[in-house]
Amino acid sequence: MSEQRNHERRARAFRDDRGSLTIEFLLWLPILAFWLVVSLAFFQAYVSRNDASNAAHALSDIMSRQTEVTDGFIAELYNLQNRLLPNAPQGTQLRVSSIEYDGEDEVHRVLWSSAIGIEPFPSTEISVSVLPEMADNDTVILTELNVPFQPFSTWARIGSRTWRFAKVVRPRFVSAVAMLE
Repeated sequence: MSEQRNHERRARAFRDDRGSLTIEFLLWLPILAFWLVVSLAFFQAYVSRNDASNAAHALSDIMSRQTEVTDGFIAELYNLQNRLLPNAPQGTQLRVSSIEYDGEDEVHRVLWSSAIGIEPFPSTEISVSVLPEMADNDTVILTELNVPFQPFSTWARIGSRTWRFAKVVRPRFVSAVAMLE
């Protein structure tokens, strides 16, 4: 009998589950914390890239509606860009260029280029892969936006980078947008 009681007492000791929830929580806590931080980092990158893309689209749409621009107008466009991207770190860049296609020589030429934070296009022939096929003497407005991105955590292996967008639009009301001095 005493042997049987001894076995029962030992079996009850194995069935004691007090504290098991605490142990499970402590085992899962690092995994859940890591998953939360990585998810937030990816979401931050997604939102940042989406905001930069929307800003580039809005700026190129504004440019397509112009008939003539000045460097002051481009500066105001840059200020608008910074207001559209309030969470972007310092160092955003904007370049707006009017590009014409010469069908005889089959080259693209920069009519004018204005930039803030980046060098403007040189006024020579260029080769840009983002440009669509164009008719002879047709012009487009190339709006380039570069927005730096700094993640709040490096756990997700998302490093610092720059979102680069190049939007090409045709002028809506004139054949070519003029640059006034």
